Amino acid sequence: MLFLIAFAVAVLFSVLCAGALKKVPAAFYVGAALVSALMVVLAQQPVENVILRKYVIGLFSRGALAGALWVVVMGMRVLPDGSKAIKRLMPIRGELSIFAATVTLSHISVYGLSYIKRMTDSNISKTTDFLLSFAVCAALVLIMVPLTVISFKKIRKKMNAKKWKNIQRAAYVFYALIYLHIIMLFIPKARAGMEGYFLSCVVYTAVFGAYLILRVRKWYVKKKSPESRAWLNIASTACAVLLTGIVAFCSYGKPQNRVRTRDASARKAAVRRDRDVTTTADDDRARVRLSAGDDSSSSAESSSSVSGNSSSENESASESSSSKKDSSSSSKSDSSSKDSSSGDESSQVQEQEEQTEETVVQEEEQVQSEEPQQEVEAPAETQPPETAPPETQPPETAPPEPEYIYNNGTYEDSAFGYDGYIHVTVTIENDIITEIYAYTDEEETEYFDSAYEIIAGDILYYQSCDVDAVSGATFSSNAIMKGVKKCLDQARK
Repeated sequence: MLFLIAFAVAVLFSVLCAGALKKVPAAFYVGAALVSALMVVLAQQPVENVILRKYVIGLFSRGALAGALWVVVMGMRVLPDGSKAIKRLMPIRGELSIFAATVTLSHISVYGLSYIKRMTDSNISKTTDFLLSFAVCAALVLIMVPLTVISFKKIRKKMNAKKWKNIQRAAYVFYALIYLHIIMLFIPKARAGMEGYFLSCVVYTAVFGAYLILRVRKWYVKKKSPESRAWLNIASTACAVLLTGIVAFCSYGKPQNRVRTRDASARKAAVRRDRDVTTTADDDRARVRLSAGDDSSSSAESSSSVSGNSSSENESASESSSSKKDSSSSSKSDSSSKDSSSGDESSQVQEQEEQTEETVVQEEEQVQSEEPQQEVEAPAETQPPETAPPETQPPETAPPEPEYIYNNGTYEDSAFGYDGYIHVTVTIENDIITEIYAYTDEEETEYFDSAYEIIAGDILYYQSCDVDAVSGATFSSNAIMKGVKKCLDQARK
């Protein structure tokens, strides 16, 4: 655990360098400022060595060493009076607090500036937890600066002793806010089952809780001077254990594997764009086939209508000829019947009959002369009209396949973020990035979470790895873009 390492370093530094810090404090102040500035610069670089990044740079940038130094400073007040430890450490308490404040600047530079950027950026959401954490951090800085300034000997000598002591009592509020700041950040992560944060909550609570109880005990002993301290020691230990147990119970969460997250809305939008393009092409092909089918069906309908008209004309012609033949036969039968009865009628009646026969004969001759003409004209009418040959449709050809520069599939790679690797999985289909999955090994996952949602959505929307980084999460943003670019390099043909 990082805090335990930092605490061991702080204790060793305080014990071994107490004499030198007392003699030449300015050299330690300058050295602390230079080292802090160096760590701030290194924290902005993509250092992929995990040990160097986490256990060297992280001691300064994450505030672990600064917090441990403040624990040593406040712990001096609970040491037994007259002990060797208090005699060695109490004389350098002011110098050590200035040194601790100088080391704290590296933590403020890395995380404080990101807090300010996130606070002033309207594009980044601000949760209640973030606002509370920002308020606590601001209060810590406002208390630390004046306490550090009045810790210099030259300024302390110019101040009234009583007034200086009253101002220094604000250090108790400062220590309480340090614990509150840590516990606000760690309990949600511990409850989420993130590795290491439950133990951090227990250790920080044990340290700060023990300091609180021992400080009250020392005040009670000095004030009341009890004859027996056995029950007081038992009660103090029980209170420390109880307080640690309560925090442990509230912060416990089942360990779980980190789940890959994705920007579902952006992914669905990209898939919809891809599907729309495919559907349009299919619709165009369908329209071509449909138009060809309409032309063929219309030609078929026209030919069928022509044949139907010719057949109807043939039928009407045959019906008219048959009706005329029936009328001629009926007229002949009538004339024969009239001839048989002509001998009994008068001459006047015979003359009329003869005239009638002549008219009938003329009609028959006229009908016989028209029938051959109809028989000759009928075949001409039954012939279908000459139609132009249908235009032959050109063979339907499929559009040429586009030339893709990436192979379809899913590719995975990683890139180093702030203090851990970010793993990225990219799915490519027809040169279109359709899905992006990512998860991180970083300690501070909230920066990755704030960057991933925006960066992944922009990459899917613009189909490009060169998008704007999220303010306050530059390392996570660049790592996501770099991971996607590596995946595209793998997929390139």
